[in-house]
Amino acid sequence: MDRSSQDPTTPVSGLFSTEASSAVTEYKLKNADSFREFLRENRENMLSQELGEYLMQLLRQKNLKRAQVVEDSGVDKAYVYQIFNGSKNPSRDKLIAITFGMHLNEKETQRVLKLAGHSALYPRVARDALILFSIQRGKDIWETDDALESNGFQTLLSAE
Repeated sequence: MDRSSQDPTTPVSGLFSTEASSAVTEYKLKNADSFREFLRENRENMLSQELGEYLMQLLRQKNLKRAQVVEDSGVDKAYVYQIFNGSKNPSRDKLIAITFGMHLNEKETQRVLKLAGHSALYPRVARDALILFSIQRGKDIWETDDALESNGFQTLLSAE
């Protein structure tokens, strides 16, 4: 049977995870009798955490200080602190720079972008692919900005 025609809620050897994927959640939404029923059954899979709350959680998990994030991200100290306390809604590029300052992996970076209401990094967009390439290889913001500039893309720190 073709995988694309299967019910995405059916486990497939090697592909099933305990965390509901967006495809599974979307399938359940399309097939729900009511939104209330859908929400009741899927509440645990909904993104409800605030950006600042998630960033603070990551700081604790990674044993980081905001001052170190400022230094490693190249973003203004006051701006970083405002993002962490929830009083500033950052641009996508500034937020990506902060994720570099926090040394986040790809999954954590994508979640930060989603929580902020920004589009995820998409590997079929050349600039995004270069940023993903850098994240996957543990590059810092400075190496990434150099690579962006040398490939003719707007750098993360020059945005805005």
